[in-house]
Amino acid sequence: MRNVVFLIALSIGMLVTTTGTFRAQRHEHDKKYWKERKEEDKRRGEYYKKRDKERDKYYKESYKHGFPKWAKVHRYDSHHHVYFREYNTFYDPYRRGYVFQDRGRWRFSLDVPSFLVGIDLGRAHIRIIKDIPISRHPEDFYDDYEEDYWD
Repeated sequence: MRNVVFLIALSIGMLVTTTGTFRAQRHEHDKKYWKERKEEDKRRGEYYKKRDKERDKYYKESYKHGFPKWAKVHRYDSHHHVYFREYNTFYDPYRRGYVFQDRGRWRFSLDVPSFLVGIDLGRAHIRIIKDIPISRHPEDFYDDYEEDYWD
C-alpha cells in the first residue's frame, strides 16, 4: 500500500514539475515572439516610410519634367498607365516612356517609338488603365485580359 501511495505521489510530483517547466519554456517563447514581432514591425515601418518617400519623389519628378504633349488634350494626370489601342502601345508614367510590341516582343523606349513619330497622339483613342499598380510594367498584364478589354 505504501508503494502505491508513494508511486501516486511521485507521479503527481513529476506532473506538477514538468507542467511548470513547460510553462517556463512557453513564457520564454512568448518573450522571444514579442521581441521578434517588435523588430518586424519596426522593419515594416521603415519599408513603408521608404516606399512612400520614393512614391512622393516619383510624383514630384513627373510634375517637374512636365507631361507628354498629348497628355493635356486627354486631361491625363500621370497617375495611371495609358494604352493607345490602335498602336498596341502603352505609356508607362513610372518609367516615363513607351512600351510597344516589336516582332512579338515588348520593347521600352523613353522617346516616342519611330512608328508614332508622325502621329498626333492627342487625337488617338486611349484607355487609361486604373487597375494596374503604377509601379508595375503594363505589358506584364497584357495577356491577362481578353482582346475585348483592350479593343
